[in-house]
Amino acid sequence: MAHAVGVMAHDEGANIATALRSILAQRGPHVGAPEVVVVASGCTDDTVPRVREVAATEPRIALIEQPRREGKASAINLFLDRAADAPVLVLAGGDTRLAEGALEALLAPFDDPGVGMTGGRPVPVNSTGSLLGRVVQLQWCLHDAIARRSPKLGELVAFRRAAVRRLDEATAVDEASIEAAVAEAGLRRVYVPEARVAMKGPSTLSDFLAQRRRIHAGHLALRRATGHAVSTMSPWAALRAAAALAREGRTTWTTVLASAALESFGRALGFWDARIARRDHRAWSRVASTKDLTP
Repeated sequence: MAHAVGVMAHDEGANIATALRSILAQRGPHVGAPEVVVVASGCTDDTVPRVREVAATEPRIALIEQPRREGKASAINLFLDRAADAPVLVLAGGDTRLAEGALEALLAPFDDPGVGMTGGRPVPVNSTGSLLGRVVQLQWCLHDAIARRSPKLGELVAFRRAAVRRLDEATAVDEASIEAAVAEAGLRRVYVPEARVAMKGPSTLSDFLAQRRRIHAGHLALRRATGHAVSTMSPWAALRAAAALAREGRTTWTTVLASAALESFGRALGFWDARIARRDHRAWSRVASTKDLTP
């Protein structure tokens, strides 16, 4: 199955080479030798030179330089234009690292023509030595638990090109927007926990709140525009999953309460942005503490 991998990058110099090498190292009958398209949007660091360094020894890498940062959805649309002939497209982060076998696991479900989108399991590298680190770890455990029941796909996704022609460039939640398009096309979404991808959650309180604020504002705007609500928007689903993890001893009630308080505050800020201030989050501020895959 022919496909292409897109990597959207804005000032990802700390990890872009690692991210690309983790993609290029993927093997499997469904993987083949895909083109890897990097869209570097308004980069001010050494992202572009690092991409060119990897590309010098790997002809599969193509670089598109977007002079001005116009939001991730705009960069994805450039990738969609470039990979117009690929029936299945993959989106991977420039600040992530794919585990061995992740791409094969992600692509295998497309043997079923009813599958329109798949998503891997994000695994944070954040240390549990701080309360915020434990909150981040809990947050992604909840994502995993909820996605196993009702797929919520992000960080590493694949989708059928036929279901997604272009993204609304005003969106701040690109993967959720792809979910909405796939659902509208009448195709299924599949969560693939075996497709593991390392990522880093925020390690400062301000970064955490800024990220949760932007994501919730984006989800609210998407729901208003399309009627599509991602499964993790339900606070009750999150609370039930958190309680189960606490009872199993996989987290503590202190961490659950801290997570609930921070998430509630972030969502309140996001509600303000989406419903009252009508803030535009399409080209969001860089969350610096997530950009280096060290704990």
